[in-house]
Amino acid sequence: MVFNGILKLMPCASRTVNKKHLTFNIKSIVNCQLSIVEGRSKGFTLIELLVVITLFAITSTLITASYLTFERNQRIRNAAQILKNDLRFAQNKALAGDKGVSNVSPSDCTNLSQCCPNRYLSNNYSLVGWYVTFDTAQTSTYTYAGVCKRENGTETFFPNPAKTVSFPSGVTLKTNGIKIGGTLRSGTVKVLFKHLATDVALHSSGPPFVSSNTISFSGDLTIELEGQQTSNVNTVTVRPTGEISGN
Repeated sequence: MVFNGILKLMPCASRTVNKKHLTFNIKSIVNCQLSIVEGRSKGFTLIELLVVITLFAITSTLITASYLTFERNQRIRNAAQILKNDLRFAQNKALAGDKGVSNVSPSDCTNLSQCCPNRYLSNNYSLVGWYVTFDTAQTSTYTYAGVCKRENGTETFFPNPAKTVSFPSGVTLKTNGIKIGGTLRSGTVKVLFKHLATDVALHSSGPPFVSSNTISFSGDLTIELEGQQTSNVNTVTVRPTGEISGN
């Protein structure tokens, strides 16, 4: 457009060129330009306006759709990152022997629903570990808690109720999204990180975590998260040896 305007001015400018120096007679150029403009219709045509509006609408639609797709995918990635962090949090709690108490005094824990005491009412207690619970029937949340064992073998968990974490809006556990060694697993799966141990155990119920509710952990545990109106799926993986990863 600018180039065309320059070309239109060239006839006007050529009549004012000095042989040695390129000079312009401003008055003659303005008069010439006015004569050119007078020969044209002023303003935009209806077709031109419609073309501009259509292009603007198409561009806005593409930008909005691209942003919404990015935002939904980012939400799934964030949910997977939070889940991975919580699994590692429970694992670190178990490895560190966290019993929910501030010191080793026998009186630092008098509420078994909130912590695991060293000794309470003439009973000794030990930490079993920390666990994370997934339920394929409850796809919007998961929970985690610690496990405390009394000297007679009785197991309780703390805090009670367990800490509940909700996935971000629009993100859920995928239907058939829990697999062990590539095999679909339905129902409840509890991932137990044991105290002073790096390996991981799986149980279908508990506490107590006993052999009768143990799930065979012969392959990786994968937890798949999906979002609404997007085909993207993000996976968090827990290996029997304790490694936790995700994409």
